[in-house]
Amino acid sequence: MAMSAAAPAPAAETGLFLDGLRCSGCVSRVERALREAAGVAEANVNHTTHRALVRFDPARVDVAGLVARVEALGYSATPFDPDALERPATREARQALVRLLVAAFLAANVMMISLALYLGSYSGIDPATQGLLRWVGLGLSLPAATWCAAPFWRGAWLGLRRREITIDLPVALGIGIAFAASLVGTLHGVTHVFLDSASMIVFLILLGRTLERGARARASRAVEQLVALAPATALVRRGERIEEIAARALVVGDVVVVAPGQAFPADGVIALGHTEVDESLLTGESRPIARAAGEAVTGGSRNVLAEVEVTVRAAAGEGTLARLASLLERAQLERPQIQKLADRVASVFAPAVLAVTAATALGWALAGAAPLDIAMTAAAVLIVACPCALGLATPAAMTAALGRAAGFGVLFKSGEAIERCAAVNEVLLDKTGTLSEGRLAVSEIALAEGCSAEALLQLAVAVEGASTHPVADALRRELARLGAAAPAPRGERRAVPGLGVVCDDASGVAIVGSRALLDERGIAVGAALGAAAKTLAASGASLAWVAAQERALGVVALVDPPRADAADAVRRLRALGLGVALVSGDHEDAVALAGRTAGIDERFAGVRPEEKVAEVQRRRARGARVLMAGDGINDAAALAAADLGLAMGRGADVAVHAADVVVRAPRVGAIADAVGLARATLRRVRENLVVAVLYNALAVPLAAVGVLDPLPAAIAMSLSSLVVTGNAVRLLAWRPRA
Repeated sequence: MAMSAAAPAPAAETGLFLDGLRCSGCVSRVERALREAAGVAEANVNHTTHRALVRFDPARVDVAGLVARVEALGYSATPFDPDALERPATREARQALVRLLVAAFLAANVMMISLALYLGSYSGIDPATQGLLRWVGLGLSLPAATWCAAPFWRGAWLGLRRREITIDLPVALGIGIAFAASLVGTLHGVTHVFLDSASMIVFLILLGRTLERGARARASRAVEQLVALAPATALVRRGERIEEIAARALVVGDVVVVAPGQAFPADGVIALGHTEVDESLLTGESRPIARAAGEAVTGGSRNVLAEVEVTVRAAAGEGTLARLASLLERAQLERPQIQKLADRVASVFAPAVLAVTAATALGWALAGAAPLDIAMTAAAVLIVACPCALGLATPAAMTAALGRAAGFGVLFKSGEAIERCAAVNEVLLDKTGTLSEGRLAVSEIALAEGCSAEALLQLAVAVEGASTHPVADALRRELARLGAAAPAPRGERRAVPGLGVVCDDASGVAIVGSRALLDERGIAVGAALGAAAKTLAASGASLAWVAAQERALGVVALVDPPRADAADAVRRLRALGLGVALVSGDHEDAVALAGRTAGIDERFAGVRPEEKVAEVQRRRARGARVLMAGDGINDAAALAAADLGLAMGRGADVAVHAADVVVRAPRVGAIADAVGLARATLRRVRENLVVAVLYNALAVPLAAVGVLDPLPAAIAMSLSSLVVTGNAVRLLAWRPRA
């Protein structure tokens, strides 16, 4: 008897806000602890955003258990709460600010005392006053080296309890050695006791981390901006009443009333009214889009023109906005190869720092240096060698790039996708829905003598009735564009598969369809009209004939028009050094028309899905790095086979899922934007890595030979992290080249 497969374990997902992460080693420790928990399928932590995303079996472990595992390591964890998105970060920032202000007050006073001692040594200050000033300075340094530096001491102690060397240990040792040297100097009446170093080191490191936290917050703001697009409440129609409820309480089928200027609380379909919708924050499209009854609207987009009623089609937690936020959050947690290399280097840095410090102290001792000089040199090495800049080099840039890309309608699914996007050198474009609009439009109408375009379209629309066929939709839109009223549907109508529609009622027989349908019905076509139809067909257009009363009244040319920026986008792709080809399953004439319009010479028509995959593989086999852009079910396999798959976000779900990048903006130019931003991001990452490596390569030897005292060492360490983070934040201002 065959055994049935075991059902997959139920999966839940939660996000955690983390506090106390100092470096990539902290990230690795938290990830490892979460992944080792029973029932956890996946756990990823982002150094820049200080967030964890965990997928787990709720029957085996709960959120409280996950939080407990993190807190057992000495870090704090707060479950994600959409209603309190900034609360943990705000609390952490407030506590850090209080420590910083106290440290600043203490350091300033200690510096004044140190200055008085320094000047007094040349002006004959009496020994009693010198001793008093030293003890006052020591007293002020004590809270700076203990309470203000508590995060470093706590992190170092918890690491030692786990038998791990964290980056807090060298920092804490540096602060402790500087303070201990000051204490010994005070007890023995030494002239210079380094009180200013002990307190200023704490202040400068806290200042650097506070500024770094602000820069990280700017870099990682994209998810918060997406979540903030949705309104907190919604007006729901309950019969004759309108009731205000929380937007998260909406269910499918609710009818919400949205006034001009308000955001749509959930995905839905307009049930009553017509308006214009601003989707710029979701897609990057600056122009409002007209929306009428029966058309879809996206939660988070803004109603611009008039009040409408919308039927909810997806609950707030399941709609487009939630999916985009989840996709972006996941992308921020994925680590590209270049970051994994930096993380491996940074993870061994703390033990290496202690080894270098021990060697430095031994060398100075063998050279006969004074114990106080040895202590201060060791403190300088411990402080200056912190690998914070190396750990931040890649994630800060990737997080800023993900946020910037989301701002113009491009969603990278991972940091690795950015890395691969920067490396592509050939682009294959599908036609329908990618290079073109993806829906038919009337391009031209040829008329028989005595017939007007408006009358022809009114007849055709009446025959089509409520049909959802793309031809019917194109005819209705063209009639609306002419400003004519839509006619009432004709009576009995019969669809002839592959040929068209025949309507037979009291007004007579009317037909909308192919030339073959007219021939089948014995309807003759005049010579002039037939010649015009041949010209239209030769241009690549599809033809819809309209006939009534046994007479051909005209022919409508239908095309899938290229997107408005298609030609400019192709030019920009070539300017980036990319080869561009058009690969489509459409017929030869349509592909040729689209290619000529966009300026693409290399074109492939009538290509089946498996042939698209073969074309991708053929190019990759010769060494090309291929970006495949498409939107249909027939593109999914090619998207997966390419080095980078890019899906137009309004396309088929299977294509969106198979892709590495999703473009929600209705522009082909967004593909060039994605490549340009990806290349700029990799440049920033390389610049950051160079800065981080050069900093450690120069600063550690200078501290070891005594050139850098602890105070300038603390300044250098803070500046290195700020330079790296600031360089990454520049990506938020990135603009595509025209």
